[in-house]
Amino acid sequence: MINFAAKLRLAMHEIIEKPGYELDETLKELWQVQLDLLQKLIDVCNRHNLRCWVDGGTMLGAVRHKGFIPWDDDIDVAMMREDYDRLNEIAAQEFEHPYFYQTAYSDTDYYRSHAQLRMDGTTAIRPSDCFQPFHQGIFIDVFPIDGIPMDDASVDNALKRSRRILRFLKAKNTRIWASGRIGLIGRKWRARHAVKKRGWSTIFREAEDQYRQFPVESNKYVGELSFTGKSLVYPKEIYDKTLWLDFEDIKVPVPVGWDTYLTIQYGEDYMIPLKDPTMHGQLIIDAHRDYRDVLPEIQKEYSKSVFQRLWKKIIK
Repeated sequence: MINFAAKLRLAMHEIIEKPGYELDETLKELWQVQLDLLQKLIDVCNRHNLRCWVDGGTMLGAVRHKGFIPWDDDIDVAMMREDYDRLNEIAAQEFEHPYFYQTAYSDTDYYRSHAQLRMDGTTAIRPSDCFQPFHQGIFIDVFPIDGIPMDDASVDNALKRSRRILRFLKAKNTRIWASGRIGLIGRKWRARHAVKKRGWSTIFREAEDQYRQFPVESNKYVGELSFTGKSLVYPKEIYDKTLWLDFEDIKVPVPVGWDTYLTIQYGEDYMIPLKDPTMHGQLIIDAHRDYRDVLPEIQKEYSKSVFQRLWKKIIK
């Protein structure tokens, strides 16, 4: 087994200095692992002629900072649904230890609508997920891009059905007392019964199939429908070609229409830095400890905080 701490020292990425910003060592180590994961993903996609592009704040960082936004803590990648599905099919052969490609089909009770490429021997735990059984190492996100038709009713129905299925599955492993969500008892029982009878991946695929009915080639507009819904919609032609930009010490793919993308998501002044909260600000990060060793500590603290909140409500 690879000793990750040794691997990190050997494969250390060069992080560009961020003038005016003080970067702590935990953030730097997180970035180094994420750059390793991103390079691995790009290599696999290139080898199989699968299109992928850095996405969201990662694309903005490539354009504006030539690397990470100084306060960012994640890497986002997007792929057309067809390529995304193909990557899921070959992932088990392409991503071996210390890499783990995580989907609802490869990991126990994973319920998110997008994939994550994880690093073994590390920790990136959301406290609210601390009782979930799936891999919780440092990760990068991989989002599918679907077509978005002009028929709002069909999209609204797909979003509603898919999200309902995912909420149902997530309830299966909810710790009722530890989370304080007593109202989920019935849903949890029904979810456990359904998964036992039909299988987790079978039910999850029904959620994904809500979006597969909108193929990219049949629509003028696209977006990460399963993640952002209809809130971010882009002209399909911005993805017609791929450009390569510097990102820290590697090259990353961006769509040729990156300016249109960034303007839609961040506004015309996207080149002016504006510190926003990160998507993963509550993560417990450790680049040198395996998440399975850290989970008991987080579970204890999380349960304690929930009971304290409940107790405050009772004595009011």
